[in-house]
Amino acid sequence: MTRILAAATVAALAGVLAPVVCLGAEPAAPAAEARKAPVVVWPTLTPAGDAPGETPLHKPKPTEGHVYERAQDLDATLRDAVQDLGFTLYVADGGPAPGRTRDEDVLERAAQAPSGKPAEPGSAGTWVVSPRLESAGGGDYVVRLVAVAPSGHELRVRVETVAGDLVPVRGLVMLRDLLTPQAEAAAALETSLRGEARSGAARGEVGPVRSEGRAVLAVNLGLFGAFTALSLEEATSSTDPRVLYPLLAVGTGIGIGAALLTADEWDVTTGDAWYVSAGAFWGTTAGLLIATGQNVQPTGDRYSWGMGGGLLGIGLATVALSRTSMDEGDAALAHSGGGLGLALGAAIEDLGKGKTTDMPYGGMGYGAAIGLVGAGLLAAQVTASPSRVLLVDLGAGGGALLGAAAASPLLISGGPDNTRGWLSATLGGAVLGGGLAWWLTRDVASPHLAWRWGTPSAGVIGTSATRTGAEPVYGIGWSGGF
Repeated sequence: MTRILAAATVAALAGVLAPVVCLGAEPAAPAAEARKAPVVVWPTLTPAGDAPGETPLHKPKPTEGHVYERAQDLDATLRDAVQDLGFTLYVADGGPAPGRTRDEDVLERAAQAPSGKPAEPGSAGTWVVSPRLESAGGGDYVVRLVAVAPSGHELRVRVETVAGDLVPVRGLVMLRDLLTPQAEAAAALETSLRGEARSGAARGEVGPVRSEGRAVLAVNLGLFGAFTALSLEEATSSTDPRVLYPLLAVGTGIGIGAALLTADEWDVTTGDAWYVSAGAFWGTTAGLLIATGQNVQPTGDRYSWGMGGGLLGIGLATVALSRTSMDEGDAALAHSGGGLGLALGAAIEDLGKGKTTDMPYGGMGYGAAIGLVGAGLLAAQVTASPSRVLLVDLGAGGGALLGAAAASPLLISGGPDNTRGWLSATLGGAVLGGGLAWWLTRDVASPHLAWRWGTPSAGVIGTSATRTGAEPVYGIGWSGGF
C-alpha cells in the first residue's frame, strides 16, 4: 500500500508541476514566420542629434558617467529585442565610423547587404537601427531611435524623454513601434526575394534566442522534483532503498520534463527561470523551518511542509510571471528578500526571547516566507539591476556587522536586556546599512550632488588596451569626489 500511495502521489505531482510553471508568454510562432530581414543595430550615440550642438555624435565614453551606463543598457536591450521580435540580428557590424553618422549615412547603410558590401541585384538591403541618448537633466534622458527599412528612402524616428531607470524599457517599446507588423511583413517579403541565403554563420548572423533560461529552469525543477520524491518517502516512513532511489529518479525526471515542456511552449528567459527558482527554494526552506519551529511530529512530516511551501512559492511566482516578465535584477531581488527575511526573522525571534542560545527555526521560516513574498511583489513593480541588489545586500550585511561590533560590550555582562540591546543594534545597523546603500546607488538627480558625494558602481569600470583591441575592466568603483 505504501508503494502504491507513493507512486500515485508522484503521478499527481506531474500534473501539478507542468501547468504551474507556465510563464504567461506567447506560444512559439511557426518557423515560417520567423524568417525576417536581417537587422543592424548601431551602438548608441550621444547626444540625441535632434538639435544643433557643438558636440558631434559619438559613442559615449566611460568618463561620461551615467550616459555611458545607460547607453550600455540600451544597446543590450535593443539587441535582445530585435531577436525577440523574430528578426535576424547581424552582430558583425561595429557601427559607423566617426563622422559617418548623418541621416544620409544611415540610408546608405540600409541599401547595403548585412556585411556592408553593396547589395546584390534583387537584394532588399538591411534594416538599420541607430539609437541616440542624451541627458536632459534631473535624472531624465532624451531617447531617440532612428530606423530605416531595407533599401528604404525615409527615416522612421521616435523621440521620448524618460527617467533614467526606464531608458531600456522605453527603448524596447519604441523599437517595437518602429518595426510595426506591416514593416515586418514587408521585410519578410523582401528577404524571400533574395533567393537562397548563404550560411548564417558565414554572414555572422545570429538567430533569435528562445527560452535561454531552459537549463536553469530544468536544474531547479529537477532538484525540487527530487526533494518532493524524498518528502513522499519520508511521509510513508519507508526505509527501503529499493523504493527511495527509483522514487528520486522519477521525481527528478518529472521536474526536468516539466521544465523542458514549459520552455518549449513559452519563452522562458534567464530572469524568469531564476525567479521561479526563488519561489521553489525559499518556499521549501520556509516550510521546513516553520515545521521544525512548530515541532511537527513525526519528523518525516516536516518534509511535507517543505514540499507544500515550495509548491506555494512556485505557484505565486507563476502568478507574477503571468502578469509580467522578470529580468535578472528581479530574480536577484526575490532571492535577496528570502535571504534577508530569514536573517531578520531569526534576529526578531531572539529579540523577543532575550537570548541567542536556541536556534530560532520559527522566526527564520516566517521571515523567509515574508521576505520572499514581499520581494517577489516588489520585483513585479520596480526595475533594479543585479549589481544594485547585491550592493544593498552588502550594505545591510556590513551595517549588521558594524552594529553588532559596536554593541558587543553588552554581551560581556549578559542578561536578557543586554542581549536585546545587542540584537537591536545589529538590526538597526542592518537597516541603516541597507538604506544607505540603496540611497547611494540611486540615480543622482543633480550633477553637483554627484560631484560632492560620489556614487558607487559595479560592472564595467573602464577599458584596457590589448593587442586585439580594447577590453572591458570589471570591478567595483566610486565616481565623484568625497
